[in-house]
Amino acid sequence: MAAESSLPSGFGTRPWLIQGTRGERQTFVDSSDGSSHATVVPEMQGKTCLGCIHNGDWLLMLDESTFECFLLHLSDDDDDDPSKKIPLPPLQEPVEFIQTCALLGASPADPDCAVVVAIKREVGVEERFLLHCRSGSCSDWTRLESPDLNLMISHRGEIYYFGASDTLLVIGGDGDGTVRARLIGTLGGAREHLDREAMYYVVESSGDLFVVVTEKFGVFLDDSTVTSIAVYHVDLESMMWRRVHNIGHDRAFLVSAHYGFSVPVGPGARGLVPQGNCVYLVLSSCDCERLYKFCLDDMTMSFCQILPRPTKPWCRAFWAVPPSAAVVKETELLRSDPLGPEAEENCESIFSLEEEAATSCNTRPWHDLPLELLELVVSKVSLVDRLRFPAVCKSWSMVSNPVEHAKVWPWLMHCSGRDGVCKFFDPLRCQEYTKWVDTFEMSEIKGEHDRHIFRSSKDGWVAVSTAVEIDDIYIINPFTGNIVDVAMLERKYHFMGMSWSSIDPASPDCVFFGVNSRHDGKEVGVLTCRPNEDDWTEQHHEYYEGAPFTVAYANPVFFHDKFYCLSRMGNLGTLDPTNDTWTILEKPKPIHMEMKFIGDDHEGTEFCYLVEVGGELVCVFVRNANEPPRVFKLNEEEMVWTEVQDIGGAALFLDFRVSYSVVSPEVGHGNKIYFPRYSEDGKQVAFYDMETKVYHPSFYGLKQPLQCVWVVPNLRPHI
Repeated sequence: MAAESSLPSGFGTRPWLIQGTRGERQTFVDSSDGSSHATVVPEMQGKTCLGCIHNGDWLLMLDESTFECFLLHLSDDDDDDPSKKIPLPPLQEPVEFIQTCALLGASPADPDCAVVVAIKREVGVEERFLLHCRSGSCSDWTRLESPDLNLMISHRGEIYYFGASDTLLVIGGDGDGTVRARLIGTLGGAREHLDREAMYYVVESSGDLFVVVTEKFGVFLDDSTVTSIAVYHVDLESMMWRRVHNIGHDRAFLVSAHYGFSVPVGPGARGLVPQGNCVYLVLSSCDCERLYKFCLDDMTMSFCQILPRPTKPWCRAFWAVPPSAAVVKETELLRSDPLGPEAEENCESIFSLEEEAATSCNTRPWHDLPLELLELVVSKVSLVDRLRFPAVCKSWSMVSNPVEHAKVWPWLMHCSGRDGVCKFFDPLRCQEYTKWVDTFEMSEIKGEHDRHIFRSSKDGWVAVSTAVEIDDIYIINPFTGNIVDVAMLERKYHFMGMSWSSIDPASPDCVFFGVNSRHDGKEVGVLTCRPNEDDWTEQHHEYYEGAPFTVAYANPVFFHDKFYCLSRMGNLGTLDPTNDTWTILEKPKPIHMEMKFIGDDHEGTEFCYLVEVGGELVCVFVRNANEPPRVFKLNEEEMVWTEVQDIGGAALFLDFRVSYSVVSPEVGHGNKIYFPRYSEDGKQVAFYDMETKVYHPSFYGLKQPLQCVWVVPNLRPHI
């Protein structure tokens, strides 16, 4: 007896995520609240869902045992409706070779409609080609050569696909029913160069094509962390790429695997997602299957768990979008959406007070307080208040260097626009301040396509890579504006971690250090540079025999006059800057004794960090919300990692760009591990309490700026 279909309540009224992976039950995730529903759909039992096509309301299904292939339309209207399942010829390609599919024609029910599937074989010599067949046909699939296919989407009754070197081709049907591909040109216009592995997604919205580009770091192709996002409008008339910073507040993009859709936003039935000008992306991480939300308004991201474990590419959860979502009101697309002065009215400036406030203070009786009492007051206030202190009145300005002995801790610096406005989030007081940094302002004159990417920081100085090719590096103190130039790289920025040896990066004794490795750890690259040198010195070390060294995405730590680097397995490598000698230490032994570096096996993969805490090296491994961070201290006498349950009242501030520790933070902030995320209202920072063993306010659902770095305020003048 066949099982009865039982679609979850609300399906068909809003976007859902569907995962069909050979099982008896299928997983449906409600986009409105993230709830997961195990559901029986007879047509999907034992089958694999390969993707969602035709504006998101038809699924391409495959039975891997029989090669049965068909299109399926899920609906509660009539379970016995034969038109909901359209047979296709048997598809005898392994699921891992099937890249994406698209529909050629107006509707799958149209007998002239064709289904086109992109194949990428990676056995021996790589092959790329297309297979196509008529909807409802029992004849075999027909092969169409396409060696450089990257992206494919149905558009205007045809299929547009993007090839190598920015070529654009169209697949269409001739009058005799033959499906052919034709080249329509090469896309021009500047696109930003990428320094990390990138993924591309194509979306159709209001008759226009858009390409979403994400960058990420990580060892596995589908097990990583997104670090940036950009959206490009593809102008088919001028054949040009154009970066857009606003897709419209009346719409959002939903993306999973190689499929993307545009849906309306707003109240009522037609508002299918809660927030517009956002990209919602399904992606695996080392902890689970995540749904990311990228907000283009402030260039932040947040993520939530939609499936408890990460998935392989061919069993991803795909978007199913109701047909009404295909219509989105056209909105003017803005090339840039910088924060204007009016957007900053509610943010505090960390370097100035309004003149009116300062003047009014002059009439108050406390302007005659004794200098000794003023100095006592200064010792009790925050760094920001110390900065404002001299501006209150003339007598208060007599306090000598009020910031000299201020207690400081890392702030999260981030930039969301192109106007040079930087924001500084104080994680212990949950306050945010702004400062304009001229160097970060981008314009036609300075170079519209330059990027300023935060890489690391130390003692108030931030390492930034820039230029169109991302091969220029400089060190800037954002609080004073001082800049130290570093030699340009021979190729784009490619470090997994970067740091330098001196408090003053302009010191002639300072050594800049960058490190990287192959994903399998069999090759390690070590690069060094010193002030006034024109080039980086590069070393290559091979480990094809013996244990590999997979460099972690974490900053090196300058400790005991050497740079210490953490591997993803937990062992250490060092660079001695006195003679540029690179060494993989025999001790401590790795924390992970075994780890698969290539493939889709996510076991043992974690986010890892290295930091100095009170003269000791500490490493931290973080996996997911259900497992507490594992913290290890290095016992230097025995050279072993020792797992600890507290950090002696210190506070850690972790991120892959750079991590810090504060040995004695303010009362109530000890034994906590802080992350570069905070609540939507900015009133709660993300941290793990090592005493209560709880994440606050949560592990998921928090905002994180895409372009950010921890930095310790430093207002010392640069000489």
